Amino acid sequence: MHRIKLSLIAFCIALMGMQSSVNAEVLEFAQVGDVHYTLENSVLDKYLYFLSLSLKKKNPEFVVFLGDNVDRSKEEDVIGFMRDIHPIRHPYYLVLGDKDAHRLSGIEKKVYLDIVSTFNKHQDNKNTYFYFKPNSDFICVVLDDTSEFAQSNHGEIPDEQVEWLDNLLTKNPKKLFIIFQHSPLVPPRDEYKLTMINTEKYEAVLKKHSNIVMISSGHYHQESVQTDDNGVRHVCAPAFKDIPHSYQLIRIIYDENSYKSPKDVEITVTKIKV
Repeated sequence: MHRIKLSLIAFCIALMGMQSSVNAEVLEFAQVGDVHYTLENSVLDKYLYFLSLSLKKKNPEFVVFLGDNVDRSKEEDVIGFMRDIHPIRHPYYLVLGDKDAHRLSGIEKKVYLDIVSTFNKHQDNKNTYFYFKPNSDFICVVLDDTSEFAQSNHGEIPDEQVEWLDNLLTKNPKKLFIIFQHSPLVPPRDEYKLTMINTEKYEAVLKKHSNIVMISSGHYHQESVQTDDNGVRHVCAPAFKDIPHSYQLIRIIYDENSYKSPKDVEITVTKIKV
């Protein structure tokens, strides 16, 4: 009788594990950091083509370019970059980087976004910050931490965007959120010249909500994965322009029925060489 009870307990534990596995969902996407495209760099032309082939093979649900997509804020470079990534058949989205668009020595953000929307049907609202829904459980937010007028190494999220983000999170308490931005909030190395500024209100909003699972960024040309006190993963991508020309494949395993905090999701970050 004792052995029968132990076997029954073991069976119930196994059944619970199987049920948990059945309920688990997966979101997989790709993120590409700091391409720094220029018309003169034929090497990048080749590797962006290889990127499209790699993405076709890996088949992520969507792709995000994390800013500094071009190296110079010039209209012809933006057009060249968009032409090079046009073969990508998955939905893709562009984050603004500090080199992409600024009035002082480049093109305005409006001009940049006009070009992007011409090539990319998934990003045709011409807003510098926005959100999209890859499935019924997730909301992905793209923020703009770049200056309107001049290039700056210090990213900053304006109050307008912080309030917009807070409202979006408040209205969707049962959705899981991923935030994409160019500059990292939690940098991969301690270096003042690249840290974000005026982050108090932004960080307060992040701490206020428990449904943010991940914040992705580029800017540093250095990959890292760090977890803050709330369990949010801060992922920095390597620069695609640097050898070995790589991007990251992100796999998130989650159960929307049992989610309580970011610690309840499993996130795997894989570096893919094209």
